[in-house]
Amino acid sequence: MHADLLILIGIILVPVTLLAKVRRFTGLDRGLKLILLGSVFLMAAAMVDYLEETTLKPHMDALASKDAWNLFVALFGYVPGLFLTALGLSRWFKVSLLWQEEVKRRKAAEAELRRRTQQLQIAVEEAERASRAKTEFLAKMSHELRTPLNAIIGFSEVMNMQMFGRIGERRYEEYSHLIHRSGKLLLDIISDILDLAKVEAGKLELDEQQFCLGELLEECLPIVEFNAREKSLSLSQDVAKDLQLWADRRIVKQMILNLLSNAIKFTKKGGSVTAATLEMPDGGYAIIVKDTGEGMHQEEIAVALEPFGQIESVMTRSHEGTGLGLSLVRTFITLHGGDIFIESQKGRGTSVCLKFPPARSLNKTVV
Repeated sequence: MHADLLILIGIILVPVTLLAKVRRFTGLDRGLKLILLGSVFLMAAAMVDYLEETTLKPHMDALASKDAWNLFVALFGYVPGLFLTALGLSRWFKVSLLWQEEVKRRKAAEAELRRRTQQLQIAVEEAERASRAKTEFLAKMSHELRTPLNAIIGFSEVMNMQMFGRIGERRYEEYSHLIHRSGKLLLDIISDILDLAKVEAGKLELDEQQFCLGELLEECLPIVEFNAREKSLSLSQDVAKDLQLWADRRIVKQMILNLLSNAIKFTKKGGSVTAATLEMPDGGYAIIVKDTGEGMHQEEIAVALEPFGQIESVMTRSHEGTGLGLSLVRTFITLHGGDIFIESQKGRGTSVCLKFPPARSLNKTVV
């Protein structure tokens, strides 16, 4: 194949390729238009060069000499064709760069949109979990509040009507005990809810003071002793003396009572509960409550630490309570800069350790 024919075919492929890529004729970029116009000039010049090598050469020589044809092709073919093509390519490259920037910008926008979509999905999931927690809370609180209130109303009505005789009747003493127990349970539930509400609102402030940790633990034991005696539980203590702590005494007392109440609640009849205070190697103080109760798996520990988290469902659970005990304890110890550690084995008991930071440990001489 002749070289001039190959050049002609190569020039023709340029506009064909561009048109195949854009797939339209109207609304073309000016750079493409210049490239196509330059290609027309180049195709015309290449066509003339090719015709000079065909059977038409004698007719063309009759019109003008070879040098004249070469000058004509150069001035009115190759020169304007190359100029227009180069001008179009420069504009085309500039537009291509702008397109690349636009593509990058759109990809970045899409990535940002995907990130925001993921954040929105996470927010929706958290809202759904909060909604489920609210629903679960309402179901549990409906049960927890109605049970003691019904007992209070029912037994007090029996006493007011003196259905079994005068107030001196022995059964009235039993009923008065049940009224007291139900009222205390209701008060504990309401107190836990109020504390949780204060924590979530960021309005719970620590009223810090110095006190003896061991003495506070000994003060808590008689409060839960009656419940332990009802279940024939062995309640023992191992208190390190003179551990002076700087903390909110009321809240620390509530943490101890919550841990003791949980241990007694989940320990079967005849078991044991041990409470201890000790000094850690780093100088911090710790409260440890151990029991020989039902125990938990690791997954169940995570559930128990969540607000309103209870291992058993509302319909099947066998223990009263809102599921706020461990959650509040974790919140309270965190407010003091400490941490909670739980070791438990299913069917073999649980050990809960509240560790206060060394900064809250005081010497006996500190006033």
